Amino acid sequence: MIKKLKYFLAIITTMAIILTGCGTNQGSQTETITGTVTTTTTTTIDSSIPTSSSTSQVVVDREFKASDLDVGYEDSTATHITFDGSSIDVSGDGAIAKDSVLTINDEGTYVISGTLKYGQIIVDAEDTDKVQIVLNGITITCPDNAPIYIKNADKTLITLEKGTVNTLIDGAEYVQTNDNNVDGVIYSTADLTINGDGTLNIAGNYKHGIASKDDLLITGGTFNITAVKDALNGKDCVKIKDGTFILSAETGNGIQSKNGDDATKGYVYISGGEITVIKSQEGIEGTVIIIENGTINITAEDDGFNASVGSSDAAEIATEETNITGNQKPEDIVFGEIVPVPGETVPVPGEKVPGEKVPGERVPGEQGKGGFGGGGGNSFEVSANCYISIEGGTIVIDASGDGIDSNGNLYVSGGNTYVSGPTNSGNGGLDYNGVANITGGTVIVTGSTGMAQGFSDTSTQYSLLNNLTTNSDAGTEIKLTDKDGNVLVSYIPKKQYQSIVISTPDLTKEETYTLTFGDQNTEITLTSVVTSNGQQAGMGGPGKR
Repeated sequence: MIKKLKYFLAIITTMAIILTGCGTNQGSQTETITGTVTTTTTTTIDSSIPTSSSTSQVVVDREFKASDLDVGYEDSTATHITFDGSSIDVSGDGAIAKDSVLTINDEGTYVISGTLKYGQIIVDAEDTDKVQIVLNGITITCPDNAPIYIKNADKTLITLEKGTVNTLIDGAEYVQTNDNNVDGVIYSTADLTINGDGTLNIAGNYKHGIASKDDLLITGGTFNITAVKDALNGKDCVKIKDGTFILSAETGNGIQSKNGDDATKGYVYISGGEITVIKSQEGIEGTVIIIENGTINITAEDDGFNASVGSSDAAEIATEETNITGNQKPEDIVFGEIVPVPGETVPVPGEKVPGEKVPGERVPGEQGKGGFGGGGGNSFEVSANCYISIEGGTIVIDASGDGIDSNGNLYVSGGNTYVSGPTNSGNGGLDYNGVANITGGTVIVTGSTGMAQGFSDTSTQYSLLNNLTTNSDAGTEIKLTDKDGNVLVSYIPKKQYQSIVISTPDLTKEETYTLTFGDQNTEITLTSVVTSNGQQAGMGGPGKR
């Protein structure tokens, strides 16, 4: 199984070379994602249309405290710890070492370096204590528990020292030592913030990469994470301000926040950074998902974005056969240096094999999920607590399930979003149970027609939903031009498609546009804010005018 782990890490290195790192251009400029998309963007937002759900109980805190951003510390008063194989040298107060286990039991700053074989860091401080751990070039392997276990504290800050590489590796089976169900390479029962300018490599052989039972905040650093379950998991929230992330989740999600115990919590908020999910079931999942800025590339075997209620433990997937068995040693693992450069997005899995079950696939009449009906007004139950809000950034999704799936509402007010959705009829590029309002930004979605949805007619920005009479092959370029022949958007989907949704600020009522796909084209006149050609090859379609 060592080869399997090396395989995923090799993917990380390869993807770092070919993945796109794109920013958002403001104003009327041309933005290019190399070889995939060209679009003209002019953001216009109508404040009369809400961009977040007034019915949701989830309380989203968009602020980051100064302490979350501060990477500094007073070295002269810090406790310094050095690992040397199985021995631990402690210079200073607040920590003790015993049997390859370092226990921090007091508030303060702890600067740690060296290699610890088959050992562990435990934070067991008072409920009011704030602890800062500075990772100054460490490698820890822990075969039967979390290499870093934050058992008790008010808050823990992990700072990645600039220029350092830090590696944490667990084993395939954990021995639980108390009532906490420890299930991550870094596991915290308290609020956890990670910042700095160093690199953190994580090989999660048991379940999660980084898991917090409270808040998980990341404000900087480079993260290379492979995990059997979720790469990043915060029960109350996951908030990302900055950083570079290469995430691979074998049977879980790239990023997840869900809280089945408290309806006011369980959200993912991203205001910056470069995030690449190269393997996942769901790319990003939360009760609420808010993308304010950043560059996000997702490959998902099920949904790209998924807003749904419930607990992160409720959908536990058996991992006995997918766990990376054995206790991997540092010398067996090579983490590649992550240097994102312009390039193409990650290829997606192949088309569905006849008779094969596709993750997340639904059939007409299946309850609890959105699908068909006009303008999002379908017969399935709307989860009032759920919504997705895309307000900025560049998002590229390749999903075998739904591209963007909200069990409640969807709001788009800015940014550039591109979706290569499903090829099977049981899913859609867009899937929502409430409304999908677009007031700004550019969105291009391709996928199958069986569950195809466009935006709602309560939107203020014009959009079109066009279902083709036959499938178009993967790599067939889509172009939308105005009456003067100017190309407003162009996109090359990664997979076969038959449904196209386009919205961009340049669309205006009663204008006629030409939609070109390969060597075919059709003229579309925008007669209303949501215009469809009415050629629904399935159960009926949204926005059908």
